[in-house]
Amino acid sequence: MKSDFSGWTLARVGDALRKFWLLILALTLVGGVAAFGLSATVTPVFQSTATLYFALNQGTSASDLNQGSTYTQNQMLSFAQLATSSRVLEPVIEELGLEDTPRQLARSIAVSIPQDTVILQVQASSTDPEQSAAIANAISESLAAVVGEVGPRGPEGSATITATVIDEAVVPLFQAIPNKPRDAALGALLGLMLGVLTALVVAMADTRIRREETLAQVTPAPILGSITRTPSPGGGPQGLMVAREPLGHTAEEFRRIRSSLTYASVADRARRILITSSVPAEGKSTFAANLALTLAGLRHSVLLIDADLRRPRVAEYFGVEGAVGLTGVLVGEVDLDVAKFSRTDSTLDVLPSGAVPPNPSEMLTSDAMRQLLAAVTDHYDFVLVDSPPVLSVADANLLSPLMDGVIVVVDATKTRRPQLTETLRMLENAGARVLGLVLNKARAPRRRQSYYADEGAQPELARD
Repeated sequence: MKSDFSGWTLARVGDALRKFWLLILALTLVGGVAAFGLSATVTPVFQSTATLYFALNQGTSASDLNQGSTYTQNQMLSFAQLATSSRVLEPVIEELGLEDTPRQLARSIAVSIPQDTVILQVQASSTDPEQSAAIANAISESLAAVVGEVGPRGPEGSATITATVIDEAVVPLFQAIPNKPRDAALGALLGLMLGVLTALVVAMADTRIRREETLAQVTPAPILGSITRTPSPGGGPQGLMVAREPLGHTAEEFRRIRSSLTYASVADRARRILITSSVPAEGKSTFAANLALTLAGLRHSVLLIDADLRRPRVAEYFGVEGAVGLTGVLVGEVDLDVAKFSRTDSTLDVLPSGAVPPNPSEMLTSDAMRQLLAAVTDHYDFVLVDSPPVLSVADANLLSPLMDGVIVVVDATKTRRPQLTETLRMLENAGARVLGLVLNKARAPRRRQSYYADEGAQPELARD
């Protein structure tokens, strides 16, 4: 038996994304709107750039010019450092009447040098677009003047390197910081990533068995079929769907399960079949009643025994009095022929649970129960026994060795993979033969929904 399945497939990821697409969309929108809102609260910053060209004034031959260009390129880092010095910035502060110190002004300046060039770019940032252009132009002019003052000089005392402004800074029309469209896009992307991650985490935490493919990953036992989840006309779960809608899709699903059951027990025909589940309210009693009706509809003689002596439901589904039944037969108070009842125009007999005893487990494992099963097997083609859930009480484990096989009902909306794994392990340890599993309350395929659209809504298996 396989352990709990925790692997991921593309189908499972796709299911998670489809299931939580609204959450993903909501987080994407929230991320985009939040980022745009935060950007709107940030004070706009404008940037403007001035460009200078540095040239060597000496040398006429090609060799001199090449050496001069190389020398000038080597000095560019020094000129960039000089652009943010007090020698350059103090005249700018005085000229523009700024209140910043040279160090404060240097923080709003970015100097860059394109690789392998003698071009230097001065970018100034300010909350005032006109001021950003003015600062950039003033710094470039001040830098050109300082380079002429502190740079190397020739034999005649003239500066050998000169800086010339080749592109003046212009007043920017749009803010550089914050970039609202970009920030909104980044926020939306982060929201999308968070939404997808949340969907996958929630899907990973949800260990319910939603599909037959997932059920096949939990156990190698045969999958007999699925009973789809469709709302009933009255708004609540119903009981005998096979009798109420004999041509509906639910009845067809039970006929498929009957066919699968035949193949599952072809090597050793199963006549005494125990029907159970992992936990309460998975639909096992309703499944047992409808399977019994399906078998009887094929003209098999069938006896349905309600051995759930703790929460009996079979009598309720068939609308009969359940005070007299299995417990009375086991203690010898009443004969089987008196305790059971036959369904009209059918080969189905039903034995209700009878009075709820104080010791259900002892009664189900008594010699009287063994003798009863042996006796009815000789008179019926199939004996179906509804028992309590495996993980709730030990009744199903105690009964399973007396049966030819066990069918486990799995609720697609409730049963967890660890629960089913533990159920199958306990049945295996008890010596039970698991004939197969049935997925109850599964999602109906769209194609089949449209095929049966004219028949009206079909009810799901009731909780029991």
